[in-house]
Amino acid sequence: MRRPPRIRLLLWHASAAIPVLGAAAAFYGPALARTGGVWPAPLDDVYIHFGFARAAALGHPFSWIPGNGYSSGGTSLAYPFALAPGYLLGFRGAWLGLFAALLACAALLDLCRSLRWLLDPRGGPGAPYSRWVAWAAPLFVVAVPLLDWSWFSGMEVALLGAVMGRALVAVRRAELAPPAQRPAEQLRAGLLAALLVATRPEAVALAAPLAVAVAHAAGSLGAAASLARASLPTALLLAAQAAANRALTGEWSAAGAVRKLILANPYPAPLEKALEVIKNLAALRVQALESALGGPSYALLLPLLGAIAALDRRARRLAVPLLIGAYGSLLLVALNATARYQNLRYAAPALAMLLVAAALGTEALARRGRLAAGVAAALALAALAAPSAWFARQIDHFARSSANIAGQQVEVARRLAAREPRPRRVLLGDAGAIPYLSGIPAIDGLGLGGYRGMPFARASVHGVPAVVELIERLDAAERPDVFALYPSWWGGLADVFGRRVDAVKIEDNVMCAADEKVIYEADWSALAPPGERRDGAIDELDIADLVDERAHGYAFPSPRGGWVVGAVLRDGSDGGGAPRFDAGRIIPEGREQSFAIRAAAAAAASARGPAVLALRTDGGGPIAIGVAIERAADEARVEVPERPPDRWSEIRVPLRDVAPGDIVRIRALRGTFRSFHVWLLRP
Repeated sequence: MRRPPRIRLLLWHASAAIPVLGAAAAFYGPALARTGGVWPAPLDDVYIHFGFARAAALGHPFSWIPGNGYSSGGTSLAYPFALAPGYLLGFRGAWLGLFAALLACAALLDLCRSLRWLLDPRGGPGAPYSRWVAWAAPLFVVAVPLLDWSWFSGMEVALLGAVMGRALVAVRRAELAPPAQRPAEQLRAGLLAALLVATRPEAVALAAPLAVAVAHAAGSLGAAASLARASLPTALLLAAQAAANRALTGEWSAAGAVRKLILANPYPAPLEKALEVIKNLAALRVQALESALGGPSYALLLPLLGAIAALDRRARRLAVPLLIGAYGSLLLVALNATARYQNLRYAAPALAMLLVAAALGTEALARRGRLAAGVAAALALAALAAPSAWFARQIDHFARSSANIAGQQVEVARRLAAREPRPRRVLLGDAGAIPYLSGIPAIDGLGLGGYRGMPFARASVHGVPAVVELIERLDAAERPDVFALYPSWWGGLADVFGRRVDAVKIEDNVMCAADEKVIYEADWSALAPPGERRDGAIDELDIADLVDERAHGYAFPSPRGGWVVGAVLRDGSDGGGAPRFDAGRIIPEGREQSFAIRAAAAAAASARGPAVLALRTDGGGPIAIGVAIERAADEARVEVPERPPDRWSEIRVPLRDVAPGDIVRIRALRGTFRSFHVWLLRP
């Protein structure tokens, strides 16, 4: 293929810059006016990326905040490293958003350049009729306002677009390269596919079929070796990430998957989970693949053009993976409990893939002659013009969302930074701007920020009291002394352990989880000192403390059982003790919980012998429970009378013979058993 004349390339780059920079100005200008000069960020998640970028720039890669340790909660492994040079160059505070905007524009121009290379005719019949498609490439990139919202949001989507373009070019070059050069090109395609997944995890839906496309075009090299070169980088990346997660957090999955995936919720039944996934798919289809593309009729044009590319011999090795990737990524994000929110940002990668596939289909159709080129132009014009009615609404939504984040999250950060004395550590929920802009260390109660390997993400799924149990594990000086929380999200924490001292309320809320974020001073006096042990206990299980549950192999009745609850009640049989917090689980009638006696703890006192099982519960009506050691044939039935509501009560069950590793089963025989704590005592 001959290189285009230099003047033609310069003209093309100038023409590409106009729609990209024009779209950027259209979104950033009104948003800047709404934020009062704070660089616009329509999502607080943008500041989470900024936090990871700052930590990387300061020599703490894969940490949200230096000192918090490894975090698997970043939605993009690669994006913070792309932002880190901006921090080092002096783009600090909210102005790192300006660097992110420049990076987004550069990434979109790079995507346009990759598209031009893919669409530029390579001679042959009909080539002159399709030459115009390469000049229209930038229009495919910025034609959908919903996607533009994400392109310019400061999130990783624009970088994903650039990497996607480069990966597609690498796959095409691997197809066209001479046999001697093809292995290197195949490996390049594999590395770029892995970078795709490192930029957005659901891009694996594109990376996998791209690897198959490379193998399909292997020619004399052999499909197996070619597939290995194209797929092993992605496989190794995923394996390394899972191994690091397991070693440093105790979870194979990333914190985002633990916290957000519908499948990770232990309480709903499988049918209930399936219904939530179907709801997400329906919302994504109607709002992202229909309304955002101009309505049900016009929305068919992009898939139609993509299908034309899939049928074209020259384009199909790219078009088929793009179509599989688009719809496959939507299936993956439908598993995310937040897929329907935040302006459908999780659908952005799918829209980008569809648009690129449609561009390939337009070129494939136009290449077939003058009449076909006219039809291609008409279809492309209709497909790209139909979404334009949404530009004004999306630009306004971008501005209002940015004003929400600046008015609430940024303002809370400012107020916390100004407090005297300076807070030691703030507890928050998945809020990026507050610790990033205030400079105050933080613990993310939802777990996406990570904190020294503790399972905050999984605890937040189980319930707020499980989060408090993890805070109880911290030394008193390490516990947060300030909260910045939405009260409706944190019932049982903010109202029990906090004293309201300030609040920031915004009007016209379209993006924040609630219109008011409240600042509290913390009071952890009801928590036990970390490491506290009961006299005479040879083993102890703190139920709803996920660390302790894991150590004991604890199992609760799931689904539709084992819900986490918490209370602050007085200790002592007469209720005269100090108020003490404890979390537990609800065991419905007819269901059971079980745990293993820890061998090391039991062996410290005696390898085997009689013991007393002490069970903490709260107030309520009469119940009956059954207690059994798994290796024994009998089950002890214990009748529990009515208990006072203002204090902790204890049920004592004598056991004739227990040994390290024994499985203890506790069944609710009559009524619901609220189980909070278990001690194994020697008589």
